[in-house]
Amino acid sequence: MRKLVSGLLVLSALAIQTPVVNAQESSDTSNAISANLPQQQRIDLNTATVEQLVTLPGVGQSKAKAIIKYREEVGPFLEVAQLTQVRGIGEKMLSKIESYVLVK
Repeated sequence: MRKLVSGLLVLSALAIQTPVVNAQESSDTSNAISANLPQQQRIDLNTATVEQLVTLPGVGQSKAKAIIKYREEVGPFLEVAQLTQVRGIGEKMLSKIESYVLVK
């Protein structure tokens, strides 16, 4: 009986861990795919509309408007890393969206 219970516990532990591993592998795959996006499919920060910006991961209406407001007040973006100067966008957010945007 103890062997049966022990075996069930081991199987349960493995079953619980399996979806987590698969989810992480899936996430890594999507990051690799986005990093290889051709430049013509990326969004230009200097010409993007609110509608285009909200398609970026983690960017909603308010962040999209903040990007455009920054662009209007400061001038065109010179590099993608400059996004961290926009209110509400930090290094973590930049790492999520930098492979989807470019500066021409």
